[in-house]
Parts: sequence; C-alpha cells; structure tokens
Amino acid sequence: MSVGIPSHRRVRLGLALRDARSAAELSQTEAGRLVGRSQGWITKVETARIARVTTADLDKLLDAYGITGARAEELRQFARSPFGERGVWVDTSASPAWWSEYQGIEREAKVIKAVHLEAHDGLIQSEAYMRRQFELGGAVNIEKQVRARLARQEAMFGQDAPPDCTFLLSEACLRRHMDDPAMMVTQLEHLLALSERPNLTILVLPFDARFPAQPYGFTFLQFNSATVGDFVSVEYEVGSATIDDEDALRVFQQRWELIRSAALGEYDSRRFIRRVLGEYQETVKGSHHADV
Repeated sequence: MSVGIPSHRRVRLGLALRDARSAAELSQTEAGRLVGRSQGWITKVETARIARVTTADLDKLLDAYGITGARAEELRQFARSPFGERGVWVDTSASPAWWSEYQGIEREAKVIKAVHLEAHDGLIQSEAYMRRQFELGGAVNIEKQVRARLARQEAMFGQDAPPDCTFLLSEACLRRHMDDPAMMVTQLEHLLALSERPNLTILVLPFDARFPAQPYGFTFLQFNSATVGDFVSVEYEVGSATIDDEDALRVFQQRWELIRSAALGEYDSRRFIRRVLGEYQETVKGSHHADV
C-alpha cells in the first residue's frame, strides 16, 4: 500500500516496467501470471501506487521482460529507494531510456515553466530548427530524431487538456541562428504562431534585463497530483539531473520568479520577436539580392 506522493524514482520505475512489458508484448494479466502476481498488482507497480517492491518480485519482472545488466541494476536501485524519498538524481547514460521515462511523466504535467539560455526548447522548435540543430550536432539519424521530436510535441499539445506552458527565452536564443538566417525566419514565425495559443506563453529575457547572468537553463514541472510530485529537470549532453527535493524546489521556484519578473511581458515579448524576425528577413532578402 502506498503512503503519500511517490518519489520521482518510483514513478520512473513504474514507467520503465510498463514500457518493458509493452515491448515484450505482454498484457498486465500475462505479466502477472509469469511472476505469480495479479493484474492489479502489476497495475499498482506501473503506476507507483505500491510502497514496497521486493527484490525477488522485481527480479522476476526483469527476467520476464528481458532486462539485464546496468539497466536492471538501475531499476533495482529505484526499487530499493524509500517510496517518498526526495533528492537530486543524475542520469549519465546516453541511452534513450531516461528520456522516454521523462516524456512519460512530462505528459502528466499541469504546468511547465522553462528557462532557456541558448537554444529553443524542443517543445517549441519548428521542424526546420530542429533539423538544423541535429545537422550541426552530427546526429546519425536526423529524420528519426526529427520524427521523435515532432511526436513529442504532438503528444504534449495534442492532449484534450494540455499543460499551461511558459517558455522564457534569453535573447541569445533568438540571436543564435546557427549560420542559417532563413531557418530562423521560420522558427520565429513559429514562435509567434505558438504564442497565440491560450495555454502557451513565450517570454523574452533581453540582454539588458536587470538580472544577474544565469549559468544554466532548467524546466520546472508541476502536477497538482497525489500520484506525481513536482520536479525540476536540468538537461545536459548525455543525460539529465532531476531534482525533487522540497528545499531545492523552493530555490528553483524563487529563481523562476526572479527571472520571470526581469523578462518582458507577453505583448513586449511578441514585439521583440517580431523585431528580430524583421532583421532576419532583411538579411535573407539582402543575401538573395547578392546572389542574383
């Protein structure tokens, strides 16, 4: 029986086991039968509504789903952690497993507040922007990654009740054109279109804002839920730091409020984006005339 809100690690354990069962093409009833448990017990494990998952039971699931090695040990650590334990959890694997679990939790959020300093959040990238980003990053299978990112956007914003999202972009995000001004015309037009959505706000933090330099971006996800706790995510090249410690969350909430107050308002942010868009359009026009 669960007590209180499960930790981020316990929620991820449930999602990982759910996805592994699905990949093994097993129903909850079939999986339960393989490990000597009921369908209801499998449901509780996958939805993090059970306080204790024994090593013996977990090993049976891992064996049934074919999960071995480092991945299996990671899930054992998740299961061994106390049900409501909070902290700072760091994933350092380039494996997509952690990212799949992140997106599974992300879709349940009621409020998303993101700060970005150099690049636009994947949720608000145009197809042209993401493709250029993958090209310059030396991605192996660009089209596959583009499809995955577009699918993430659809999964988030195609819901009946999408989260209330605020994306706070440093001016550097608008100026970093990756040597492709024409692509940035498309991206900024995309931002302006998105900003018309009732549940989506895009704010700009200009270079001259009265605010100390921020060394990193972060995403704050809030759930207003009895089954998923709020957390902050800080992404890096081969993983993510997930923070659900209550004291740390208060620090990030305070930092968000400070940055939010230093940013332009919605109307002025749209004007700012339109001005930068006009500069890119002039650049593209000038380049076209030069080619002719």
